[in-house]
Amino acid sequence: MQPTVAYPPREDAAGLMRRHVASFLTWRGLHHRFPTQDAQLVATELFTNAVRHARHHGHPITVVLGPREDALRIEVHDPDPTPPVPRLNPDPEATSGHGLLLVASLARRWGTTPAPDGGKTVFAEIPPLP
Repeated sequence: MQPTVAYPPREDAAGLMRRHVASFLTWRGLHHRFPTQDAQLVATELFTNAVRHARHHGHPITVVLGPREDALRIEVHDPDPTPPVPRLNPDPEATSGHGLLLVASLARRWGTTPAPDGGKTVFAEIPPLP
């Protein structure tokens, strides 16, 4: 099972990506060290943001799972260099706009780095289970 998978830039690919996150953690025996549901949720939010907001022009969006000693690093690579901006005061009644706040609440840290190809990598680090 590969830690890096490219997905089509479509929201319906999020389910496949979520299943891959769970399968990867189980396959590597990491489901006892890291919260699988948190990892799936964070990966889904980052992936969905890339699908909805990045200028991907149909190019795949790549998801990378990087287990480390102190965190599970989830990276989403897309071809748009524009970094995501969390909404500071999203409407509590809105059905969208809360994703990055959710990522920030579940991750030890998250951020964006420019990619050598002109795109970006949005990452989040999930802490291990207590």
